[in-house]
Amino acid sequence: MKDLAVEVDTTEAEIIPLFEGFLGASFDTLPPTVRDLHDVPAPRRWTGQAKVTRGTSLWARLIAGVFGFPPATDQTPVEVTMTPKGGGELWERRFGAKRFWSFLRVKDGYMTERFGPLTFTLGLHVADGQLHFPVVSGRLGPIPFPRFLLPVSIAREYEADGRFHFDVMLKAPLTGALMVHYQGWLVRDE
Repeated sequence: MKDLAVEVDTTEAEIIPLFEGFLGASFDTLPPTVRDLHDVPAPRRWTGQAKVTRGTSLWARLIAGVFGFPPATDQTPVEVTMTPKGGGELWERRFGAKRFWSFLRVKDGYMTERFGPLTFTLGLHVADGQLHFPVVSGRLGPIPFPRFLLPVSIAREYEADGRFHFDVMLKAPLTGALMVHYQGWLVRDE
């Protein structure tokens, strides 16, 4: 008897973007510009403007330097390129001439963001029509950080005036001193 296996054309199969797949139904409650930014079936580039504030304490400056965060400025051009890769997304951010990268993916049911050897678990969630990115745990390679060594992340994405906006404030572990605060807007670069 002939085997009647059904062939599926995977080129026609819908690929669910990383954030939509992780957030499920709550993704649909986000404003259109936030959903659009996280629809990454292929490399996408966004451009805009930002203001960057840097902490002044030696500890905060040292940690911000390790991550490669941008210097303080009242206004700088911003470019963010998101590329699907290895089941996650590679994010390249450029603030003026300063670049830094991170890799986001879902691991063990949690959204994670890796900066070189440092990986942070995010409590990614939607509240009040905004996407929030608090840091809930972290590790250096396989070694977990004690809670008191975690940076505090007050980060959100939202829509205002029909544009995508971001507001990311990171505070240093131990002291709670400001490391970096960058805020601004982006539009898709066609």
